[in-house]
Amino acid sequence: MINRDEVLNKIRELSSSIDKLESQIASITTEIDNKKNQLSEIRRSLADVRSQIDNARAKLMKIREELNKLRARRQEIIDSIRRSKSQILELNAEMQKYREKLEAYRRALAAINEYVGGRPIDKDKMKMLIEKLEYYFETTPTDPEWERQFIKTISEIEEELNLADSLEKLRSHIQDIKNRIDEIRKKKEELRSQISSLVAALSSIKEEIVKLKAERESTYKQLVDLKNKREQLKQARDELKKNIVELAAKRKELRGHIFQLREELNKYTILLKAADLSDKYKASLEAKNNARESLRAKADEIYNKLLRGERLTHDEIKILIEAGYLSEE
Repeated sequence: MINRDEVLNKIRELSSSIDKLESQIASITTEIDNKKNQLSEIRRSLADVRSQIDNARAKLMKIREELNKLRARRQEIIDSIRRSKSQILELNAEMQKYREKLEAYRRALAAINEYVGGRPIDKDKMKMLIEKLEYYFETTPTDPEWERQFIKTISEIEEELNLADSLEKLRSHIQDIKNRIDEIRKKKEELRSQISSLVAALSSIKEEIVKLKAERESTYKQLVDLKNKREQLKQARDELKKNIVELAAKRKELRGHIFQLREELNKYTILLKAADLSDKYKASLEAKNNARESLRAKADEIYNKLLRGERLTHDEIKILIEAGYLSEE
């Protein structure tokens, strides 16, 4: 026999359990939604960090290319400075040779000047004098002694003329050497000026290289920090995904439990309805029995009245008929 109170208590217990589970599911769903929002935010942050990493790598590549260009330019300048210094050394050696020649020519010039007594020699006059003496020698009869003396005089004059030619040649050589030394000195100044410009350019390039290296170091440190941040975000992302999966599995499990409880609740609801129907049937049957007993008691009383010969009312006759004491005919 169904105990209605027990069934009702069970229904209340099941409904309460379902409500608690639905509350847990709602809480889990809210937590899942919050974690999904966090996951979306982390994914946006991760995308931003990855973009920054790409930019940092591109910047490092650009710095590397610029450093390679500057190093190549620096080497070109160093090579140019070395070539210029080498040229200066060669010019110094050449100048030293010319100075030695100049000193030798000056000594020779001093010796000739000392020989001629330092007096100026008029080459044109000496040439005219030699021509006149030769003409005079050819046209004038002479004795052997005078002829020897005359030839000696002409020889001495010719010797002085040769010395004059030597002096001119020496002076010309000396001037040529001076000019060449001046050219070498000018070339050396040009090379020194070029070296100064190259050294200034080299210093500027070195400063730029130092600056780029510092920028590279800063960018590399930034890249390391970004990579660490990326790993942290990936770990947080994976942890959130794991939590969401776990929460979803728990929610699914709770929904399965609710499904079972609802099935059980439906069974008890059916039992409650059956109990209610049984109670109603019992009450109806009891009411009918009570009405029948009441009718029979009234009919017995009326029937005894009839036996006593008392007059019956129309309603009393109907009661007797309904109770089966009289036929409806």
